Amino acid sequence: MSIMVMGVEPGMSPAVLAAAASLARGLDAKLVCIHADSGRFVTDKLAEGNLLASAAPLSEELAWEINSVITGVELESYTVAGDPAKVLAAVAEQLDAQMIVVGTRRPGIRNKMAQLVEGSIAVALAHKQHRPVLVIPQQPSEDNELPWD
Repeated sequence: MSIMVMGVEPGMSPAVLAAAASLARGLDAKLVCIHADSGRFVTDKLAEGNLLASAAPLSEELAWEINSVITGVELESYTVAGDPAKVLAAVAEQLDAQMIVVGTRRPGIRNKMAQLVEGSIAVALAHKQHRPVLVIPQQPSEDNELPWD
C-alpha cells in the first residue's frame, strides 16, 4: 500500500480533506496527516531519527475535524514540532511517501500577511525535495466534482 503525507491544520477547509481522502481511496493509499506545530520548535533543525516515534497526538478539535470528513481510507495522524515544510518533507522521506498533499492558504488579509512572513509551504516543498506535491484549493469547485472521482 502506498502512502500519502498530508499537512493539516485547525480550521482547514473540509473540501481539502475530502479531496485528499478521495485521492487516497482512488490510489489505495494510506493517508498520514501531519500537523506541524511551528510554535514548539526552537531551532531550524529537526529532531534526528524517527520523527513519528516522538510525535504527539493531534488536538481533539483537529482530530475531530479530520475524522468527520475523511472516511473509507486508512488514516494515521500526528503532531510534529517544527517548520511545516521541513516536517512534511522529512516525514515523507521517512515513510517513503508517494506524494505530499497540502491545501492552499485560506483567503483573507491575516493569511496573506502570514504567507508574506512565513512563506508558502507548497512552494518550499516543491523547491526542496523530490516528491510530487499536490496543492488542493481551499474552496471546492463550482460543480463540487473532483477530477479523479
